[in-house]
Formats: sequence, structure tokens, C-alpha cells
Amino acid sequence: MASELIGCTYDVLGNPGLCVCSRYEISNFVRAVCAVNLQRIVDLLRRSWAFSLALDSATHQSTSFLDLGFRIFVPNYHSIVNLHGCTLPMFDRHTGDIMSTMVNKFLTMLCPDWTIRLLGLTSDGACNMTGWVAGVVTRLDVAMHSDYSLIRIWCGAHQLDLVMEDIMNMIAEMQTTCPRVVNRWLSTEKVISWFKIHRPQLLTHIESK
Repeated sequence: MASELIGCTYDVLGNPGLCVCSRYEISNFVRAVCAVNLQRIVDLLRRSWAFSLALDSATHQSTSFLDLGFRIFVPNYHSIVNLHGCTLPMFDRHTGDIMSTMVNKFLTMLCPDWTIRLLGLTSDGACNMTGWVAGVVTRLDVAMHSDYSLIRIWCGAHQLDLVMEDIMNMIAEMQTTCPRVVNRWLSTEKVISWFKIHRPQLLTHIESK
């Protein structure tokens, strides 16, 4: 993408210095673009009275990343904008302590008074994110100014994903699914029969969860 942009810039300006670029020069252009974008986010954060943060972690090509996105109200446009802030590589364990320290440092760099401006925090339902003691959200909430607290939001898609994961695990364990029939009475009879046959497994699953 950076190479294409430099090529387009050369076509417009005709600058001979842009005709042939090394990997090093292109990486410097990328760093400059990232720095400019982060500065724009900083300017928006300082103009807005509050903002929300979305956290998500993922693994790509054997490297783990922590993704940070912002929702900021921009007074000039009278609207809320969604911005991608940064993707931080994680070379250590995915503990709430390590991730919260990373987020804390990043927020302090962009917005030193984030502890009175951060309004909401969205995350998935992973234990290292939402754990009551050591979760990232819990630790960031503790770091907030004593007069302020976070609105914790669970991502709907992640909630559904966790529920579906449990269901798929249950189906895999039982090697069967509850039958469905269009006719209401036939469906009732088949479902009740299924529950009767698999009652011990269902009760064990419910109790364990």
C-alpha cells in the first residue's frame, strides 16, 4: 500500500527521488503516516470531553496482537467517529496485568488525563479481559480517577461466539442434537423423548457450567 502511494505521488509530482525507493525508505514513510494519524487522534481526544475504547486480541502468523480502537465525539462534526488507534504486538503471556500495562502506557502517551476522560470500554468475554480480579477491564477501572468509573460493554459478536463455542462443545461431547419437526405436536413428542434419553448428559453439562 505504501509503495503504491509513493508511486502515485511520483506520477503527480514527478519527483525523481520517489522513482526508486528502498524498503528502508518505504518503512520510514509508513512510520511518518502512523505518526501523523496518531497525532490526529491525540488532537481529537483533547477536543472531546470523553471517549470509549474497544479492545480485542488476536494471533496472526504466530504473533499475538492487542488491538485498540476509539469512539470519539467530534464537536466540529457533531457526530461520533470510530478510529483504529493501534495494534500492539504481544511477545509475552496474555495476562491481564501485561495487557493493562500496555494499554495504560499507550493511553498515557496519547491522552495523559485519560483517567477522567475514558467513558466506556468494550471487550470480548475472555477471562484475561473481564476477570473480576486480574482482567484488563478491571485493572483499567481501578486505574481510573476515584470520581470516575467505566461503563463496561461486552461485544455482542464475542458474546454470541462464546455461547456458540459452548454449544458446539456440548454437541461434540454428546454426538447428537435436539431434533426439530415442523408439526408442533410431533416436535414436542420428539424433543421430550430426546431430553429423556439424554437427561444424564444434559444434567451433567448444566451442573458443570
